[in-house]
Amino acid sequence: MWKKGVLLVGLSFIGLYALFQVAYYATSVPSFCGSCHEVTQYVTSWQTSAHKNFNCMECHQPSGELGKFHAKARGLNYVFQHFSGDYTIPTSAPIFEQNCIQCHLGDNKAYPTIRLKNTSKVNHYKTIRKSQSCLECHRETGHSTDIYLSKDLKGAKP
Repeated sequence: MWKKGVLLVGLSFIGLYALFQVAYYATSVPSFCGSCHEVTQYVTSWQTSAHKNFNCMECHQPSGELGKFHAKARGLNYVFQHFSGDYTIPTSAPIFEQNCIQCHLGDNKAYPTIRLKNTSKVNHYKTIRKSQSCLECHRETGHSTDIYLSKDLKGAKP
């Protein structure tokens, strides 16, 4: 009897996980994110950026499977804010810099040829070792429109 219970729980878990994965991919594309008016301007500016070929979640979620759950739980909160009108400024979408570093060091198997380049002015590896934010210099890389660069919120910190 207990074997059937374990099997049922296991199959239920697998089914729910598969359903989550389908919902995750359906809701992680720019067209879905841009369907809320609060985000439209960011999606529009992303379309002309250097990162226009990247999915939203490649920058805006922690890496790994638990990162997917984290991002979608946060996204569900944004949906509630949208429909309730309970927000004062466009919702911020955190950028997880470990994704920048992972991609630009060539550790992301999906983008193995992207590399950090040390210029005569900046040694990016030293910058990483000092725990400096990528966004200190590259805030507009993914979006030329940035809530923290807008004239109304100049100087606000993410």
